[in-house]
Amino acid sequence: MSRTSRAAAVLDAAERWKQRCLGDGRSLFGEERLWTSEHFGELQTYFVEQPDESKNRSFLEKLRNQLTPAPPEAKRLWAEMTWAYYLIVNSVRGVTKLDRIRTVWEWSETALPEGHWALASDVLDKGIVHPGRGYSGHQWREYRFVVGTMLDWCARSADERESLLGDPWRFAEFLDGQGDRRRQIRHALLYLLFPDEFEPIMAPQHKQDIVRAYGGESDGLLDSGDVDLIGLDKALLEVRTRLTEERPGEEVSFYDEGVRSVWQAGVQEGGTDGGPGEDGEADDDGWYADRFGTVDVWVIAPGEGARLWAEFLEAGVAAIGWDYLGDLAEYESREAIHAALIANGAGENPTMQSLAAWEFVHEVAVGDIVLAKRGRSAILGWGKVTGDYVHDPERAEYLNMRSVEWHPCDEAVELKSQITTKALTRFTPYKYWLRHVFESIDAGTGSSGPEDDGAGQESYDLAEASSDLFMDEVQLGRMVDAIALRKNLILQGPPGVGKTFIARRLAWCLMGCKDLSATEMVQFHQSYAYEDFVQGWRPTETGGFTLRSGVFLEFCKRAEADGDRPYVFIIDEINRGNLSRIFGELLMLLEADKRGRDFAIPLTYSPTGERFAIPPNVHVLGLMNTADRSLAIVDYALRRRFAFESLKPAFSTRQFREHLLEADMETGLVDRIVRNMSELNERIRGDKDLGPGFEIGHSYFVPEESADEEWYLNTVETQIAPLLREYWFDKPEHVDELLEKLRR
Repeated sequence: MSRTSRAAAVLDAAERWKQRCLGDGRSLFGEERLWTSEHFGELQTYFVEQPDESKNRSFLEKLRNQLTPAPPEAKRLWAEMTWAYYLIVNSVRGVTKLDRIRTVWEWSETALPEGHWALASDVLDKGIVHPGRGYSGHQWREYRFVVGTMLDWCARSADERESLLGDPWRFAEFLDGQGDRRRQIRHALLYLLFPDEFEPIMAPQHKQDIVRAYGGESDGLLDSGDVDLIGLDKALLEVRTRLTEERPGEEVSFYDEGVRSVWQAGVQEGGTDGGPGEDGEADDDGWYADRFGTVDVWVIAPGEGARLWAEFLEAGVAAIGWDYLGDLAEYESREAIHAALIANGAGENPTMQSLAAWEFVHEVAVGDIVLAKRGRSAILGWGKVTGDYVHDPERAEYLNMRSVEWHPCDEAVELKSQITTKALTRFTPYKYWLRHVFESIDAGTGSSGPEDDGAGQESYDLAEASSDLFMDEVQLGRMVDAIALRKNLILQGPPGVGKTFIARRLAWCLMGCKDLSATEMVQFHQSYAYEDFVQGWRPTETGGFTLRSGVFLEFCKRAEADGDRPYVFIIDEINRGNLSRIFGELLMLLEADKRGRDFAIPLTYSPTGERFAIPPNVHVLGLMNTADRSLAIVDYALRRRFAFESLKPAFSTRQFREHLLEADMETGLVDRIVRNMSELNERIRGDKDLGPGFEIGHSYFVPEESADEEWYLNTVETQIAPLLREYWFDKPEHVDELLEKLRR
């Protein structure tokens, strides 16, 4: 039996889906009949039979185009298929799963039911396996298999469907008779529907390696390249039965360190590779299983700016705050903690705080691994949890604790990309990141994190972006749509609204992953020229001249050679440059309808006959500071070729407040920042010589590490005061008055 306690919520949800949707044909989220021949036939018509083979668009963009003419029932059915598709996956966050489900459901112009059991966090957040890149990279193949399979399923009589759902091996024969036995969802469905007979393993090669190591190659099962998958699953069940008998009372997983070491040793000796589609992710999964087995890995903040790290080391503990809540073990649910946080002024929706508090008590387990971080960019050490949760009122602060056997790094491991500000985060799904961090810890190099080269990057979408930014998904979606359609977008706003930070995340949303290899960033200034940007003659060391391509021309060449994915070129201070002089003849080619080789033109310095075009997959994202007094008007050429999006300070948003609270900032200081800066911006907006374009943005008050009174006052003196003195350069007394209010 491959049921485990951690899989209980997922398997319970799968059983209810099995009876309700596969058995009765009813909707998962409502009472209408969705899982029927009629509606799968509609998906066959609009999705399977009308593939969208266009380039430079995400799966979701293509799907929306395909389903636009479909009836609303077909769209809701697809949303429920999405729920089932991601149910087993542990490498996609619950909020991301929910966003993908809701997005498709709302295409039917109806709201997704709130508070539904199938959308609960314990169902969507958990997941069971990391299926590898192929499961997300080839979604269309997996969904095509599901649609075809369900058409066959719905065509069968109710008695036959009931019979198949009662017989795991006949159901497996039904699936394998659908014509594409390579699909990973075949393995996912069998486990979700029949967890007592099948394993949560989506790589057939892993199944073969396990049977070979534990069960031999009897009856030539593994001799043929075209393996009998059902025979393989039966052999695997025999192996599990034997291991379970040998380990009474244990929850056996084939990815447990002691078990995996046996079958992976056979892989190494026999030279077996990871199987199709396993590539680097199988290596990361294997590394994780070899090093940690089945325990979780967590990242914890030892206080603001890691100020408690020395105490953690000396006392051998890990601890979290929210001391005013008392003993966290006395709360019966996460919802109860959530309510208590709200009652104590922790914001309107302290989701991350309540999750961290609940997980520290109920999810962190003895044997789990903990990484201690400093801010968002350094790891100080790692440890193994050795004790259960304890509330210790004798401690001066951070009364909620567990004992940990710590191993400090020789020197702090500096991360190449920032991580979450949360006090406690489960990092188990991010095996690629963990592998790089621990390899650097082992080597004592003091630097880590995968380089931003696009390889192995995690997926990224609107839900992920909205958790990073202080704006809603509607505005984010509008910006992504604008740059996808117009090819060119300008983000304009006052200083400190996070234009550069947002630009990176818009680029990632467009690409669908965190991939800096497909981005480039430059800053325009008054002396920036065509020769810097496009092409020009440059002096050589020998005294001559050579023709060199500029940064944009080189970027376009890279994009053209990789035409299947979006590339984003970011231009900071775009309004400070002379666009006509910088772009030259390429200004016309920026327009969305003049991309590609059909519009290629000769360049000013190019050899005769050589022509150039901006590829269709190149998107230009400009950033513009509206408080720049030196620029009274914006070039009309800029206005005509770019879409514009205005960004505003986020002091009054729920997300900003909760971000500060989740960074362990005192509630009183959060209130002070929100109040003082909102009042200041109101004064700026009302000044006839300034206005909304001169407001001060929130990013000045997003702390990297410590966030106390001293930090706040230092920010006011070193970053806010210079801006105010520039704004009211002729009214120093007025500035002094405003600064005095900010210091209160």
